[in-house]
Amino acid sequence: MIVKIEPYQATINAIERRLADMGKESHMQSVLKKAINEVGNKTKNDIYTSVKKRYTVKGLKKEDIKKKNSTSKNPGVTLTVKGRPLGIKENYQHRKNSESVGAKAKILRSGTMKEIKKSGGKDAYRAFVATMKSGHEAIFQRVSGEYMKKHQPTATRKGREKIKEKDSVSKSKAAEVVYEKEDMYTEVQEEISYRLLKQMHTVAGG
Repeated sequence: MIVKIEPYQATINAIERRLADMGKESHMQSVLKKAINEVGNKTKNDIYTSVKKRYTVKGLKKEDIKKKNSTSKNPGVTLTVKGRPLGIKENYQHRKNSESVGAKAKILRSGTMKEIKKSGGKDAYRAFVATMKSGHEAIFQRVSGEYMKKHQPTATRKGREKIKEKDSVSKSKAAEVVYEKEDMYTEVQEEISYRLLKQMHTVAGG
């Protein structure tokens, strides 16, 4: 996910005119830079807080949201969140499988703990916790129709299907969802106007 925080040109023009009326037009770049960087910091915090409120994700740190600050030559802040889908066991609320019930997971905080299984509910396709030879422990599920090289089906044996680690929403996707669902773009533009006015009044008072 990439979020670019930039003011509308009309907003910039309005601030420029008001600074010029006060004889402070030389402060425009400083006013713009400080205001946009403040909004960038606030938006970064808002995205982080909203993701933690919406998802049970444990693996997201505030440092995962990278911020490129505004400069005099580039009056805008860029927020970037990268990352592949997250393994459920390490990153989301979950419960291990039992003899009769597959592993369960709760991804959304507003949701419930649900068993992870293929449609049809066959035991062979219920998710389960296992440890690989490397020592990596995760929640896995067998892949229907795909077999391990050494366990291919034959006329005399059923074969053994491959297993795949179960994952869920990536850090990037989680940030994108909360940004869009909470209409943060509108909030960002309102905050930019407020911060620009605040910085302009600081300059005027100085």
